[in-house]
Amino acid sequence: MELPVKALLCCSVVVAFTGCTGAQRSDGVAAKRVEPHLLQPVGRAAYLKAIPDGEHPPSNFAGVPVMPKFSPGTTQMPVSNDWWSSLLWQFDFQGKPNPYSQPLFAHPLAAQAQADGLSIGYPDVAEVKERTFLYPFKPDLLVGVNGLAAPRTTVEAYGDWTVTAAWRNEAKEGAFAQLLATLGHGLPFVYLTAQGGNALLHATAEVQLWYDKPGVMGLTINDHHYGVFTPAGAHWSRQARAFTSNLNGKDFFSVAVLPDNTPATLALYQRHAFAFVKNSRVAWTYDRKSARVSSRFSFDIENKQAGPGFSSDPLVALYPHQWKHTSQKLAPFTYASSRGTMKVAETSTFSTDLAFHGVLPALAAPPVDDDFYVKSDLQDAVRAELRRADLFPPGPEQTNGTYWNGKSLMRVAQLAWIADQIGDGESRDRAVAAVRKQMEAWFDGQPPEAFFYESHWRTLLGTPAEYRTGWEMNDHHFHYGYFLYAAATLAKFDPSWVQPEAYGQMVDLLMKDAANTDRDDTQFPFLRHFDPYAGHSWANGPSLFAEGNNEESSSEDVNFAVGVLLWGALTQRPEVEALGAYLYTNVVAAIENYWFNMDHDVFPAAFKKPVVAMVWGSGGKYDTWWDRNPIYVHGINMLPFSGGSLYLGYHPGFVKENYQYLVQANRGDVLLWRDIIWMYLALSDPAEAARLYKKDRYFDPEFGNSHAFLYHWIASLRRAGAVNTDVTADAPTFAVFRRNNQNTYVGFNPTAEARTLSFSDGTTMSLRPLELQSRTQGAGKR
Repeated sequence: MELPVKALLCCSVVVAFTGCTGAQRSDGVAAKRVEPHLLQPVGRAAYLKAIPDGEHPPSNFAGVPVMPKFSPGTTQMPVSNDWWSSLLWQFDFQGKPNPYSQPLFAHPLAAQAQADGLSIGYPDVAEVKERTFLYPFKPDLLVGVNGLAAPRTTVEAYGDWTVTAAWRNEAKEGAFAQLLATLGHGLPFVYLTAQGGNALLHATAEVQLWYDKPGVMGLTINDHHYGVFTPAGAHWSRQARAFTSNLNGKDFFSVAVLPDNTPATLALYQRHAFAFVKNSRVAWTYDRKSARVSSRFSFDIENKQAGPGFSSDPLVALYPHQWKHTSQKLAPFTYASSRGTMKVAETSTFSTDLAFHGVLPALAAPPVDDDFYVKSDLQDAVRAELRRADLFPPGPEQTNGTYWNGKSLMRVAQLAWIADQIGDGESRDRAVAAVRKQMEAWFDGQPPEAFFYESHWRTLLGTPAEYRTGWEMNDHHFHYGYFLYAAATLAKFDPSWVQPEAYGQMVDLLMKDAANTDRDDTQFPFLRHFDPYAGHSWANGPSLFAEGNNEESSSEDVNFAVGVLLWGALTQRPEVEALGAYLYTNVVAAIENYWFNMDHDVFPAAFKKPVVAMVWGSGGKYDTWWDRNPIYVHGINMLPFSGGSLYLGYHPGFVKENYQYLVQANRGDVLLWRDIIWMYLALSDPAEAARLYKKDRYFDPEFGNSHAFLYHWIASLRRAGAVNTDVTADAPTFAVFRRNNQNTYVGFNPTAEARTLSFSDGTTMSLRPLELQSRTQGAGKR
């Protein structure tokens, strides 16, 4: 097979660490039956209440289980897979304990916890190599308390994209010393509470003190400008690079990185310096009629120094995917970051507004045969796929855990949609039965395939584990997105299977493990993987790297959102549907900026690659975890294809440029993963994709793909044309295409009642229950 040994596909740990194998075992080994008292029933499904033999709970590098590092008395849910996760998860590296943190890329600031406080820096200059650009953390100053030597840093509290870290110890003189520091995405400030000693600042290089008055200092260190703001009347005493203050008897101060060193800017920042951020929250709405998703970002504020001249609003910096889609008034200040230019607003709340262009469970097969598409050929391809000796084979490493089995589930589920379209009921029923049987094998609580609940980190883990999904809690959104698509397929073809008293509750648990929206839930944390401010998910549980956290396969992040949306639509739950639309639109916006650099304003000018495969807290890499082949570098942000992949075709010109670059980098036509690359090309040039397919159709597709799906995809786009983003609809399951001045409208009714789908150009479509319909006509009026 033309398939790489994907030793680290979508995994978030360096190859040299462990190979990311987790607990590997062969499905051919008979497993002992689990006693009923060890199972937690969920409808007709069940999961294990204890860790099965051979699996790891969340652990450090040495394999020792880790507990969340919360401060005493903190009652919040344990979280993982965030930009600041290393504060909560002690991941000792190469035998060296690290009870503090790895670098924390909050943007625009970066920071790192250590025994005597918090190091702060401003990564504004990229280090560019051929395949990477990184804005590494380089500390400019340490903030702390005299005598502080904490044995570890703990998490005092956290918000949706902010965190408060704590240091506590007995000082040398026997007095209590404590430091609290709040930082977060978009905050140019760090908000600090110092107790048990004088507040301390210590620069890492020579200091230029360009402003010094009671309550405010202006410093320049390593060409970075900082404002230090203390209570009224407080002074700082200086000794070389060190500064101390008793804060005039108070216990709070703040430090901000400044966009320049003018007195006017310093005065403005002083005005906002005491609006201490205590919490951060996101909320969203999906308006079906307008096909828009609105996200509201709010900061809870404690005013430490109120009165004339002080604002109750913080200063916040917006990422490009935010400021390009907001009506918020912006100040004339900017920051450099690994995500491009951040723009500043004076506000405690702002919103973004994104268009939603729909998703489909599947594209529509052409209605008639032509010189490329022959219905009987597609039927033969579907039947050939279903005749495989093993529809759910182990992956390249001979493992059959949640990733490789999930990919097979989606591959077989897609055959059901295709067979249904072409009227092959027998093949449809075979595919549905196969998916149902395999899902039930996962959902019965009995190994070798099963799920188990880990109570310390509040997570549902699959066994056999792949790519440290248990040990480091990596990649749950990648893996579980495949299961959600398969479950949505069963909701279409076997609605009784997804009822709550059957298996529907178990599917919900997989969804909630990665993206729970119930803030009062005690089983899973809120949005484990998705970072609301960054606009995308993070893959690594502990965020154990010096480069920050990372996200490789952005397309599998989208696939999770697609699975959520289809699951919500087909189970007729608007709140789940809205979650899927929210995740989808925001991740797509992040991809267009941070993976694809479509506006050419994110990647440093010296970085000449058109895309990155991996986004890191500190930058981006034209690389994958397992292979540097450009086919995989580009392809990992395309697969898996589905009716939710049409976002890849929103900009056909970019598709063509990206494809041409790949062919040039490959030094010829693509052979490995050729099906994935041709399907991508078809979003811009379906005729060329069809030509390549007809030229050479005898090869093994990528593991999660099939010849039938490839043929169906190219044939559909060859007839329908390019994605038309000018037209939307008043339900989430739609798409519009344009070819030769004609629009093709595709709509799917996920409900058991007839519906009329209304498009924004005036076109309407009457849909029977659970019908997928396609119609081509002249472009309507807008």
